[in-house]
Amino acid sequence: MVKIVGKFKILPGVEEEYLAELKKCILATRGEPGCLEYTAFWNEDENVLTLFECFRDSDAAAKHLEYPHYAVDFRALKKYYAAKAEATRYENPIV
Repeated sequence: MVKIVGKFKILPGVEEEYLAELKKCILATRGEPGCLEYTAFWNEDENVLTLFECFRDSDAAAKHLEYPHYAVDFRALKKYYAAKAEATRYENPIV
């Protein structure tokens, strides 16, 4: 199992547009074979989106990066970032 936690600081004034575009990507990702979870939480006070991704294995996580909704849509979302995105990857849960 692979779990990825990403944090995205969003520019002020574009939140609604960003979230509308992001929701399309999230729904597409949830339909990928091997995707176990893809959930986003919005922190309005900090203008930060935290994304929790969970894939069956490393192959499914790698394949995610090849789908058109990632290769095109997610990369297009960078225009909304106020800072570089942060991501932490976790593998091999102990329980």
